Amino acid sequence: MIPLALRTFADRWQLFVGTVLAVTAGVAIVHAGMTIILGVENAVPPDGSTPAEAEAFQQAASGASTLTGMTVMLGAFLTIFVVGSTFNFAVDQRRGDLAILRLGGVTSRQVRRLLLAEALLTAVIGAAVGGLLGVALTGVQSRILASLGTFPEELATPIRPAILVLDLVVAGVVCLAGAWGGARRATAISPLDALRRTHDTQRVMTVRRWIVAAVAVALTAVQTYFSATTGGMLIPLLLGLGIVITASVAMSRLSPLLVPAVALVLMPWARRSPVADLAVANLRDAIRRTASCAAPMIVLVSLVMGLQGILDTQTEASATEATQLLDADLVAQGEDLDLEAVDAIDGIALAAPETVVPLAIRLTSGGMTTNGPGTVVAVDPAAFGATHLQRPDSGDVAEFGPDGVVFGPGLDSTMIRGHYDEIVLDVDGETVSLREAARMGETLAGSDGFYIDRAILPPEVLDRATTVLVQLEPGADAGVVGQRLAEAGATNVLTPAELSAEEDSVSARENRAVMAAIVGLGSVYALISVLSTLAIAIGQRRVELATLRLTGLTRRQVQRTTVVEALAATGIGLLLGAVAAVLALVGLWAATQRVYGTPVIAIPWTLLGAITVLTTVLTVATAMLATRGAMRIPPVQALGTRE
Repeated sequence: MIPLALRTFADRWQLFVGTVLAVTAGVAIVHAGMTIILGVENAVPPDGSTPAEAEAFQQAASGASTLTGMTVMLGAFLTIFVVGSTFNFAVDQRRGDLAILRLGGVTSRQVRRLLLAEALLTAVIGAAVGGLLGVALTGVQSRILASLGTFPEELATPIRPAILVLDLVVAGVVCLAGAWGGARRATAISPLDALRRTHDTQRVMTVRRWIVAAVAVALTAVQTYFSATTGGMLIPLLLGLGIVITASVAMSRLSPLLVPAVALVLMPWARRSPVADLAVANLRDAIRRTASCAAPMIVLVSLVMGLQGILDTQTEASATEATQLLDADLVAQGEDLDLEAVDAIDGIALAAPETVVPLAIRLTSGGMTTNGPGTVVAVDPAAFGATHLQRPDSGDVAEFGPDGVVFGPGLDSTMIRGHYDEIVLDVDGETVSLREAARMGETLAGSDGFYIDRAILPPEVLDRATTVLVQLEPGADAGVVGQRLAEAGATNVLTPAELSAEEDSVSARENRAVMAAIVGLGSVYALISVLSTLAIAIGQRRVELATLRLTGLTRRQVQRTTVVEALAATGIGLLLGAVAAVLALVGLWAATQRVYGTPVIAIPWTLLGAITVLTTVLTVATAMLATRGAMRIPPVQALGTRE
C-alpha cells in the first residue's frame, strides 16, 4: 500500500496540505516547549550567585516551566483536534474514490491500510519540518519568556536527541489516531452506497458524534457548576481553561445542528438574489461540509477569547480591589520612609505601614511541616483592620495581635486549607509561635501571603521598602499631604485608583506577552486550519462548480456563491466560539461576586471584533482563490472527471 499511498499523496496533495501544516505546527510547539521544560527542570543558579539572585533564578525557571507547560498542553490539544478533523474531512471528500477501489476488488482492510499509510507519510513530513521549525521556535519562545522575567537568560537550551525522537512519536501517534476514525467510517459503508451518496451516508449527526458531543457537554456543565459554586479564585481560574477546551469540542460537534437554522435565517434575504439563493441551498444540502469548515474557527475563537478574557478579568479585578477592599486616600511608597515623620504630618488621620519582610512562616499539620507559600507582610494590626475592608472567610481581624497571623488573599486556596497544629516564624534564629487570627479569601489580584504584627520584629528587619496606606482628615488637602510625605522619604505618592491604574498598565503589557507566549502560535495554528479546510472543501467541488458554469452562471457569480457559503461557516464558528469563551468566564463572574460584592468580568469585545474582521477578509480571499483554482479546468472537461 505504500506505493499507492505515495501516488495518492502526489496526485491529491491538496487534501493533505492542511494536515501536514497542522502536524508541523503541533510538532514545533511541542518540540520548543519540551526543550525549555527539560532545560529548566534541573537548572541551578550560576556560580557565585547571592541568595537573592539564586531565588530569582529559581522563580524564573519555575515560571518558564509553568507557562511552557500550558503552551505544550494547548499545542497538543490543537494538534489532536485539528489533525483529527482534517483527516476525517479529507476522507469524507474521497468517498467516491474509495468506493471505486472497493468495487475494483480492494478489501476494507486494504483501504484502511492505505489511509494509515498516508497518515504515516504525513507524520514523517510533519515531524521532519516541525522539528526544524521547533529549533527556531525554541529561541523565539525563550526570548518571549525572558522578556516576561520568567526565563533565566543564563540558561541554555541545546538540541536534545530524545526530543527529536519525541517529535516523530508525537506526529505518528496523532496522525494514526486522527486517520483511524476516518478509515473506520470509510470502510463501514458499502461501495454502492458511497457512490450513490444515499441518505445514510449523508447523515451528519452520527452516533459517534452524538456521544462525543454529549460527553463534552457534560464535562463543560460539571466544570461550569463547580467553577461557579466553589469558593476561592484559583479553582474557577483553572476550570476556565478546561471549559475553553471542552466547550469548543462540544460546540464543534453540535455545529451541524446550527447550519439549517442559519440557512433559514438567510432565506428571506437569499430570495432577492439567485446567487444568494443558490448559496443557501448549498448550505442546507452540504451540512457536514459547512460544519467541518466551522469547527477550526470555533476552536480559534474560543481559545483566544477565553484566555484573553481570563487575563483581562484578572487585570480588572485589581482596580476593583483597590476601590472595594481598600479604605485609603493616598498610598505612599519609599525605601527610606520615616514613619514617625509620617505620623506627625497634619491632615493624616491614620497611617498604616506595610513592609514585605524576608521571613518564612512554617506550617505544621498532621506531623508534616512546610514553609508557607507567599510573602510575609509586617503591619500594624489596628491600622490593618481599619484600612483593609475584605471580610475574612474565617476568624476575626479584631483578634489580630502580636501573637497572631492573618492568612492573606494571595494564598492558593487549594494548598492552604484546614487547621494547622503549629504556626512558627523564625526571626534572627529565634522561634516565634503564632496562632491563626483570621483567613482572608483568595482574590484575583491579591499577592500578600501572611500578615504579622510589626511589633514582634527588630528594627533592622523592617529597614526596607515600605508602603503606607494613608487616610486623610476631613478637609485635608491631598496635595499638601503628598508633599509632606515626599519630604518624609516617600518616592511615590498616589491614590489607590492611580496606583491600580499604573499596575494595571504593567499587568496589561504582561498579559499581552503571556498571550503571545501561550496562544499566539496556537491562534496562527488554528487559523491555518480554518483556511486549509476551506480551501479543501472548495477544491473538491470541481464537478459541481463546472455544472454551475454550464447552466449559465458566470465565474464571478460562482465565486460569490462560494464566498457566501464560506462566510456562513465563518459566522457559525464565530458565534459558537464566542459562546464557549463566555462559558469559561462564568466561574470568575460568580467568584468575584462573592468576594467583591460586585461581579468583575472582562469580555474582550475588541479582540472578537478584530478576529471577525481578520477571518472575514482571509475567508473571502481564500474562497475566491480556491474557487478560481477549481475552475481552471474547462467545465466540459471537469464533468468528465470525478471529484
